[in-house]
Amino acid sequence: MNTAYLGARRIVTLILAAALLIQGITAGLLLASPGGRGIHRATAILVVLAAIASLVVAIMTKDRKQIIPAVMILLLVFLQMYFGFAHFKALHVPIGMIMFGGVVHTLGILYPSRRDTPVAA
Repeated sequence: MNTAYLGARRIVTLILAAALLIQGITAGLLLASPGGRGIHRATAILVVLAAIASLVVAIMTKDRKQIIPAVMILLLVFLQMYFGFAHFKALHVPIGMIMFGGVVHTLGILYPSRRDTPVAA
């Protein structure tokens, strides 16, 4: 991957992961309180903007391994919005979980673990 955009890709993906986590929390508020719908919609806008930013940065890397997952996440976000507005919770909730899992997986790729190689004695 083009390392010039690695930092931007990491930051945008972290923001997207945080937005999806907040979206899950506000989903609980939506079910628990009458004012939760407005908060859930407001954080949905944050998720859409973060997904679009993620795609833009992925396109700037010119790496197909970055672009395809970003496109998939954005498509899932739009599908998620459709099911949310249609009040079709049977698919809205699982797709949200899939999106969060996909973004966490992407974070695992962007932040590889640092393993020290054992020193032979």
